[in-house]
Amino acid sequence: MKVKLAIIGCGKAAERHLKIYQALPEEVEVVAVSDVVPERAKKFAEALSAKPYTDYQEMLKKENIEVVDLCLPSGMHAEVGEIILEKFGRHLLVEKPLALTLKDAERLVNLAQKKQLKLVTIFQNRANLPVQKLKEALSKNLLGNPVLFSAKFYWSRDQRYYDSAAWRGTWAFDGGALAQQGCHFVDMLYYLGGPIESVFAKMGTYLVNIEAEDLLVGVFKFKNGALGTIEATTCSRPKDLKAELVVLAEKGSAVLGGFAMNRLDHLAIDGIENIEGFVSGFEKNPDHPLGWSHFTYLRSAMKYFSSSEKDPWLVVGEEAIPSLEAIIGLYESAETEKEIKFPFEPIACKLGQK
Repeated sequence: MKVKLAIIGCGKAAERHLKIYQALPEEVEVVAVSDVVPERAKKFAEALSAKPYTDYQEMLKKENIEVVDLCLPSGMHAEVGEIILEKFGRHLLVEKPLALTLKDAERLVNLAQKKQLKLVTIFQNRANLPVQKLKEALSKNLLGNPVLFSAKFYWSRDQRYYDSAAWRGTWAFDGGALAQQGCHFVDMLYYLGGPIESVFAKMGTYLVNIEAEDLLVGVFKFKNGALGTIEATTCSRPKDLKAELVVLAEKGSAVLGGFAMNRLDHLAIDGIENIEGFVSGFEKNPDHPLGWSHFTYLRSAMKYFSSSEKDPWLVVGEEAIPSLEAIIGLYESAETEKEIKFPFEPIACKLGQK
């Protein structure tokens, strides 16, 4: 059954969604789009044969819509998401992160449950084929007890990037390298490593003029006993350098490479001699003009909205909370210079504070 969908926010994040929806005519129909800039709304509407609006509430009053794809800056997710769920009773698809504070995220999750509405947060890297294979190996305990989960990304975001939109790099609407770019890596550490017991971090702002950080280094303690690290930075110059996630365990090791953890650079497991056969077909994501993981994730979300059939990588409802809690904990630790043990009540974290 085809999903009737509306897009709120026709900026950079929505551009990829637009192309994917164009490629899924049997699964989704974009009925209307909304953006405060009339020209952007009109451009999107023309591309999708949809109706343009500058007022999303007017759009939701007038149009027959089942699902809203929320592509606004992160700091607006909570306010607009609450209106979509509470006032208009529509299912919600949200670009990561779900919100910038735990209270806001939990409110959206609870509201969706109360209204019996579906809430999906986009963490498309969970759908990566190499991630699926590594998750399988960990779930089946093929690597034995884990020792270390380590993520790092050395990316480049210069002043022009942050100056391109007033909300970028602000605590109220965006956050820095960890919250904006690093949220995928924190989510993957949680997805593969399991529940987190505590975190500790240091951060700073070194190469750009923004409120938030462009470098954060953090340490995790997982409830399974393993340790974890994250090096999150947009200070690489003059361009992106690398990204990877490493897993060490008593019976093996793994490295996810590529800039989006979309390549299995290494997997060795004691007792499995034919490792090539084990990973065959999962070494990397297939080439795809629209980005394989994003395409797969959005198609999976449409299937869930239309039939409630849920793929294992889809982040539904409260599943978006643990990685956000870890991000807020890392920021809290960097501000207080203390180890943060979960659960906790944020006091010093500036993320999402207006």
